[in-house]
Amino acid sequence: MTQDLTHGIYSPDDLRVMRNVFTRVSMEPWFSSGAANKAGLARYIMRMYRRGLVCPERLEALCRTAAHEKFSRHSGLEGFRLLLVEDDYYTAADARQRLNSLGAEVLSVSSVAAALDIAEHEHGLDGALLDVNLSGQMVYPVAAILKMRQIPFAFVTGYDDRLLPPFYRNDKVFMKPADWAIAAKHVARRSRLMAA
Repeated sequence: MTQDLTHGIYSPDDLRVMRNVFTRVSMEPWFSSGAANKAGLARYIMRMYRRGLVCPERLEALCRTAAHEKFSRHSGLEGFRLLLVEDDYYTAADARQRLNSLGAEVLSVSSVAAALDIAEHEHGLDGALLDVNLSGQMVYPVAAILKMRQIPFAFVTGYDDRLLPPFYRNDKVFMKPADWAIAAKHVARRSRLMAA
C-alpha cells in the first residue's frame, strides 16, 4: 500500500534517504516509541524533504532536533509549575491533559481575576501560557504581574501578534490551534535561562 502512495512521487533514492533518516532518528534512546510519534516523525521528514531539504546530513540534523523537541521521552516539563489561562473549556482541558502527560503541574483558570490571584500570590510558579481575550477581558494585567515577578510566559491566541500592545510585542506568541507542548517547552527553556 505504501509503495502505491509514493509511486511516482519519490524516486527510490529519495525514499532511501528519508528511510535512513527515519531509522537513525527513531532509534535514538530518547525517542518515544509510540506508533503515533513514529508516524509524526515520518510525516515531518517527508514534509521537510518536499520543501527542498534533500541533503541527508542536514535533513537528519533538522529532523533530529525537531524530534527531540516533539517526541522525546524526556519532555523537560517534569515538575514544571505552569499557569494556564484559557477560557475555552475544551481547549483548556486538552492543554491540561497534554501538559500533565508530559509531567507538568498545571494550574488552569478561565478568568482574569483568578489568573491575577495566582500570578500575584502563588509561590513556585515557573511559567505561564496566556490566552489574550478571556470572555471580553484582556489578560494584559496578568502578563504585567508575571513580568514584574520575572516569571516567563507566552501568549497562546487567535489574535495577530501585531494587535498586542507595544509593551508585549517582544513576548512569544503561539497562534491557535497551538501545540501546547511546544509552547510550554518554550516557556520552560526561558525559565531555565532566567534561573541560570
